[in-house]
Amino acid sequence: MNALRKLLVPGSLLLVPLALVGCSADTGKGEPAKAKSSDTVVYEADYPAYDSLDDIVGTADVIVRGTVVDSRVTESKPEVSTEGDPLTNPQAGLSAEEAAETDPVVITVSTVKVSEVLSGPGKVAVGDTVEVSQLGGTLDGVAFEEQSTTTLSKDGTEYVLMLADHGEAAPYDLLNPEQALYTVEGEEQVEPVAEEGFDDIGTVDELAETAEAAEETVRQ
Repeated sequence: MNALRKLLVPGSLLLVPLALVGCSADTGKGEPAKAKSSDTVVYEADYPAYDSLDDIVGTADVIVRGTVVDSRVTESKPEVSTEGDPLTNPQAGLSAEEAAETDPVVITVSTVKVSEVLSGPGKVAVGDTVEVSQLGGTLDGVAFEEQSTTTLSKDGTEYVLMLADHGEAAPYDLLNPEQALYTVEGEEQVEPVAEEGFDDIGTVDELAETAEAAEETVRQ
């Protein structure tokens, strides 16, 4: 059974890679992580949560509307923090050499064609494609899953994505897999994919106005 590990990866996300399903591991919450089959690995992650729509919109580096045109599953070396309290961060106190030995995590990288930029002009333009990474995916016959992640679909769905920018060499990622992922439905309504998302956003134009107001607040 794989050892339970905690590490920090881009997006300020605390990741817990659990054992191969079929075994169990202590999640730290008093409950074991139960495996579904011999070829599934379950990730448990702790993302930053946002108290309001204004809060997450104001934090996003880029907010775009678009559709997925391609995707790939790959491994990514997580950014490991060696600081803090060892009780909450098992990597605390590790040497640089030890931190460098951290196992990679499996991610799905979706290529999204941008049809509208709601926030972050100058970074992304209409017609551009951007890469968005999410935890999980199937690699070499093994399914890697994260319970709060809904993988972007290449089925023509129009998404609204609230993204964090990690520099030119890295894909964007969602600020929170539930609060930062939306679809565009009839009459341009922005709807959350998960129950934990904000359900009072209104239309795409109304969200753009919210984003503009947030940007104006930052400028002041």
